[in-house]
Amino acid sequence: MPLLKKWEYDGAVCGIWKVTETIDELRSLLTDKSITPDFDNYKSPSRRLEFLAVRALLASILGKECKISHRPSGKPYMDSSDSRISISHTKGYVAVSIHPFKEVGIDIEYFSDRVRKVVDRFVGADEMKLFDELGQKYCGELSADKLFTSLYLLSWSAKETMFKMMDSDEVDLINHLHIESIQMPLGSNLPFYGTLEARESRTALANSMYIEYYICDDFVCTYSSLDL
Repeated sequence: MPLLKKWEYDGAVCGIWKVTETIDELRSLLTDKSITPDFDNYKSPSRRLEFLAVRALLASILGKECKISHRPSGKPYMDSSDSRISISHTKGYVAVSIHPFKEVGIDIEYFSDRVRKVVDRFVGADEMKLFDELGQKYCGELSADKLFTSLYLLSWSAKETMFKMMDSDEVDLINHLHIESIQMPLGSNLPFYGTLEARESRTALANSMYIEYYICDDFVCTYSSLDL
């Protein structure tokens, strides 16, 4: 499938690709310029699909093929470029964000209520109180199950995006990453865009972060940028 979404955010270019192709079909879209030795190390068909889909997405939104490598920490970087990049993938989708000089984060999560089983691992008491307030405010806009599943996935995704922008390890999702407010459009069913405010307390900078999000029936996507 061609590019699903492309947009710009704070100087970054972002995109989402819905993966419906086979490995051979994706490989035919690329030359050897995009392929690193990592590809041959992946034995899982799903990892090979993700690898190729990310490169096809980059070629689609940038108009050129790019070689991506990874630091020992696993953080991706673009060969022969100072631009910052963030990559995410979930069931059937890949997402990327590129900025010429700011740190970026993007995350995409497949819509599933399985997140309810682990919500106590990444949502703190203050955040749960915020979700309950939103649940009362938006009662009737979405079903309660749909709304709270969306909020839990949004929280998880936002914290993944925050983590990707931070130069830090040993980050605790509850004690170090905090969702402080979520703005949602009234009178809207899915899909919709919104924003949230968050902060991190893991580093001396204690960065405040403003994160945008997109929620649809299939996935939740969050993205942001941070001055270095």
